[in-house]
Amino acid sequence: MGMDSLVSLPRLHVLVIDPDIEEAARVRQAIMAVEDDARVTVVPRLGAALAALDGAGIGCVVTELDLPDCHGLDILRSLHAARPDVPVVVVTGAGSEEIAVAAMKLGVADYVRKRTAAPADLSSAVRSAAGRAVLSGLDEPAAAPASVAPALPHPDFVALTPRMRHVLLLVERAAQSRVPVLLEGETGTGKELLARAIHARGPRRQASLVVQNCGALSESLLESELFGHVRGAFTGAERDRAGLFVDAGAGTIFLDEIGEAPLSVQVKLLRVLQHGEVKAVGADRTHAVRARIVAATNRTLQAEVDAGRFRRDLYYRLAVFPIRIPPLRHRAAEVAPLATRFLERFEAEERRKTGGLAPETLDLLARHGWPGNVRELEHEVHRLVLTVANDQRIRPHHLAPAIRDAARRPAQAAPLATLLARIELALIRQRLDALPTKTAAARSLGITREALYGKLRRLGASTRGR
Repeated sequence: MGMDSLVSLPRLHVLVIDPDIEEAARVRQAIMAVEDDARVTVVPRLGAALAALDGAGIGCVVTELDLPDCHGLDILRSLHAARPDVPVVVVTGAGSEEIAVAAMKLGVADYVRKRTAAPADLSSAVRSAAGRAVLSGLDEPAAAPASVAPALPHPDFVALTPRMRHVLLLVERAAQSRVPVLLEGETGTGKELLARAIHARGPRRQASLVVQNCGALSESLLESELFGHVRGAFTGAERDRAGLFVDAGAGTIFLDEIGEAPLSVQVKLLRVLQHGEVKAVGADRTHAVRARIVAATNRTLQAEVDAGRFRRDLYYRLAVFPIRIPPLRHRAAEVAPLATRFLERFEAEERRKTGGLAPETLDLLARHGWPGNVRELEHEVHRLVLTVANDQRIRPHHLAPAIRDAARRPAQAAPLATLLARIELALIRQRLDALPTKTAAARSLGITREALYGKLRRLGASTRGR
């Protein structure tokens, strides 16, 4: 499928509820800073908001808690009853810690106070809500019907399983948004390929795509490479250097292995996301930048945050639109078609012709754990093309010993993380079966409905239904 074959994506529609015209205009401006093609509807009363929710494709609600026809948590209860699937951000000049906690328990996506919040706080809240709206309707792999064929980002890319079709649909949506994207997955799963697809499919495709591996340079060199430096800033700085954020212009900057970024660089990245500006090493003034950030990591960034190795505020701003790529061992049905495509490509590149992959060979390939994921499979097929004689059928004995002997090894016990995830999912399902709504199930578990949805998504379970 060609690069221009896109899934039809809805325009983001945000409903702002605020009787204060000036405040509503400020919120609208913050929304447009995130999604410049968004549609924003402003209403002063709850009644008008409920009518709008009933008749339009609202993807997100931003509301005050003091309205002419309703007040406080009753506003949130009414919104939730009308459209429980639409994320809500509270932006209010009134309220207390108790109200904030109660609002979050009702499933509010974020809670911002007008008088104490910096503009960046409002932008961050709206940005996160916009990310949730972009993900609306795609909370589960099964949401992609078989009749919808997502565009493949590369001829060698295969998406036969529901989880990978889900990934491609998220890539299509991410391409049309301006929010930061965080690609999570093990080494070799194709994160850079998907980052390039996000850039190539969006409105920035005519601008530059620049790539930087955050683990490939020392702290000082990485800071200089990303943000630039002025002449004389350090030994060897013989001339000014603009930096990759400036070089990217209105394009995309792909930060691979973002989990490797030193804390000093993380601070500067946070400034880029908050204020859209960078300060070169040794410079006296900042420089405005417009590049969109796509980041990738093979670590679990939440665990890095908990361990104090990654800034929590930066994580939340990067993970507005998270896309998790499953490892190859979780999509065994795609191993054979991937191997076949790699075989065809390497036969053409090396000008060699094998007799193809025997069925028993494909079976062994599908049973292998592939710790190196798609990249490991690609390298193995390339090796086979170079070592097997012309026109010779590729049999199991041609495979590398680690793959060939896989069938003889006893099945490994599931790792602790997998077992804990299964237990957690079983408990959640038990509560969902026993209680009438997801809200009730979330309360029984001591979490918000939003947190429950997040857990279901991470565990690969459905978020549809009550």
